[in-house]
Amino acid sequence: MKILFSHQNFPAQFGAFGGFLASQGWDVSFATAADVGQGPKGIRILKMTPHRDPTEGVHRFARGFEKAIINGQAFANAAIQARKAGLQPDVVMGHAGWGSGTFAKAVWPDCKYVSYVEWYYRYPPVDSTSDTVQREEDGRAMAISQNAPTLVDIAQADLVLCPTHFQAEQFPSHIRDRLVVMHDGVDMTTHAPAETPQLPASIDSIPADAEIITYATRGMEPHRGFPEFMRALERLQARRPNLYAIIVGADRVAYGKSRQDGKSWKEQMQGELTLDESRIVWTGLLSRNDYIKVLQSTHAHVYLTVPFVLSWSLIEAMSIACPLVVSDSPPVREVLQNGHSAEMVQMRDIDAITDRVEHLLTDRDAAQRLGRAARTKALTSYDNRWIWPARKAMLEDLQHGRLK
Repeated sequence: MKILFSHQNFPAQFGAFGGFLASQGWDVSFATAADVGQGPKGIRILKMTPHRDPTEGVHRFARGFEKAIINGQAFANAAIQARKAGLQPDVVMGHAGWGSGTFAKAVWPDCKYVSYVEWYYRYPPVDSTSDTVQREEDGRAMAISQNAPTLVDIAQADLVLCPTHFQAEQFPSHIRDRLVVMHDGVDMTTHAPAETPQLPASIDSIPADAEIITYATRGMEPHRGFPEFMRALERLQARRPNLYAIIVGADRVAYGKSRQDGKSWKEQMQGELTLDESRIVWTGLLSRNDYIKVLQSTHAHVYLTVPFVLSWSLIEAMSIACPLVVSDSPPVREVLQNGHSAEMVQMRDIDAITDRVEHLLTDRDAAQRLGRAARTKALTSYDNRWIWPARKAMLEDLQHGRLK
């Protein structure tokens, strides 16, 4: 079997699975706009480079679609060169919405195309973090326009994959019926509890007897509850002098809009709150090994999110058996149960976040029970040791006409 993945980033959702397929004897290629050089062993990298940005002054509803088409052209140009060199993939799997695989069948009409979808925009948006009132007609029109690249991909797909039921439920019913819900899978062997947790060598300011709470996302923004976490941290620091916080992530907005005043959310919260910075470790982005060491060392890990795409980091924290305080929102309820595998709170309720974190810090036995239950759920539902073989078998069935 020959498979070509296409994604603007690398390794993203496909890289680890691609490595698994390569280990099973598949011929694996990966088209990406990211600068990854030769790539990992067993994966052939095709660099796709957009030739220009969207047209200056293009209609705001059309900008996202034009950008996707330009990305699609970059993929097609790289794919044509690969075809000239002899590449004929049986399957192309593309990340929908960005144009990454939109023209797969334009280059290889006989390939099986798998569209990997993450989000369908609605109005009013279920992931809104703003009280700003938008004109209804404008909001609906923008949502329709934002969905256009994904709908083009779905229209030509032989198989459509979606990682969670909550994400699949955002799609209209006539599209939802086509979606196969299957998570990407997490390496439960690597993401596992440590018998003797040890922080990374770079974090040397935390005493051995400290209480440690953690927060880890790609960026720092309202979508992932960063302001609420920081407000709870201010109260926790005042109450618990031996409390230290480790905050993992880049000082940027990964989801949602940036602040209009030009400040980052980190700068805003540092200016707004009374914080003891000597008891906060801002790590930035970490290596995988150091990230795991941080989660293995935590006494309470906080994951907050509006109803939106579920973070891999939550499943990874579950796999590591972190005691969890999480937002009571639909994507989180899909994977965790309040009082059994996590403490659930309303994301805007700073008192509740503070109280539940304190409960886990005070009652370590209860915290460990929650962590063990979270890992059991992760092993049952999100372990790549069964998900990857199942996805491999699905692609083989698709290629050989056995998939119904």
